[in-house]
Amino acid sequence: MTRSSTPGISRRRRQVPRAEPIPTSILPMLAVSAHQLPTADSDYSYEFKWDGVRAICYWEGRGKPRFLSRNMLDITRRYPELWSLGDALGRQAVVADGEIVALNDAGRPSFSRLQQRMHVDDPLATNVVREVPVFYVLFDVLYADGRRTLDLPYRARRELLEKLTIAGPAWQTTPAQEGGGHAMLDTARRNGLEGIIAKRLDSVYEPGRRSPSWLKLKVIHAQEFVIGGWVPEAGIRGESATDRVGSLLVGYYDCPRRGQTPRLRLAGGVGTGFTDATHALLTRQLRQLEVTRNPFADPVPKRQARFVRPKLIAEVEFRRWPTGGSIHQAAFKGLRGDKDPRQVVKEDHADCPT
Repeated sequence: MTRSSTPGISRRRRQVPRAEPIPTSILPMLAVSAHQLPTADSDYSYEFKWDGVRAICYWEGRGKPRFLSRNMLDITRRYPELWSLGDALGRQAVVADGEIVALNDAGRPSFSRLQQRMHVDDPLATNVVREVPVFYVLFDVLYADGRRTLDLPYRARRELLEKLTIAGPAWQTTPAQEGGGHAMLDTARRNGLEGIIAKRLDSVYEPGRRSPSWLKLKVIHAQEFVIGGWVPEAGIRGESATDRVGSLLVGYYDCPRRGQTPRLRLAGGVGTGFTDATHALLTRQLRQLEVTRNPFADPVPKRQARFVRPKLIAEVEFRRWPTGGSIHQAAFKGLRGDKDPRQVVKEDHADCPT
């Protein structure tokens, strides 16, 4: 090696960027509810919407992967069938975004069925892993090849995801296609899926934001609501009301102007979807949260209403939500524990805190 060649080699070495450390926590990007498909169909990629629990996977290339929920809770212990995902990812460190789902007897994602796993901290001590298996559906890459990928356009991140080429007994990459939104929405409708997500091909990943770059179109309307009260179930054949839940009073936080405090707005009542196990769970938790003051910013017309501190979040399906009105034909699907109640807003409000 000649002396004159050394500076050139040094310069080339300095041009190689150092690997960034793997991030320890990234808030997931969220989608805005939409009532129609984008007009610029070819500018979007379309995916199915999975009815599960959002989780970001952190894999350092060794050990076992770590899964964090939307509110940064470590939920790895609850899903042991996902621990071997690291073997499929290989030795390179990866941060992936995805959804943990459970399937019902018809083979469709079911949040109600997932409820049987969400609150079990030691599933290996029971039969629940065999009785209610879960799957991890990957749909984005936030770190790979020693680099954060948040500022890359979605199309480039999707290419990185497909290069991972992983599939296994408890995980898969979500199908996606550029354009063809109408066909994918029809497929979701025919197969009883919740809906689809439309993602702009040039969109960056915006941690913690409900961004209009991602749109969700639902076949079945659903969103989270905060429980602010309940109405006891009426007695049988004219008997007095019981302590069982007849309906839940639910709401969402509005989007205040700067300097103002968010208010809990009443969205309506939820009177179906309760099982005996649900009644027992809700009764126990609601009694612990009882208060005398109405937590909603709106009057509650129910005379027998009992109020609670707004700490619990319910996943609810409904048929319609007229502007200025209450949700219609609402059914309870389960309780969520992966989000701060103050983050629950009406989902078509893109600029609300999430």
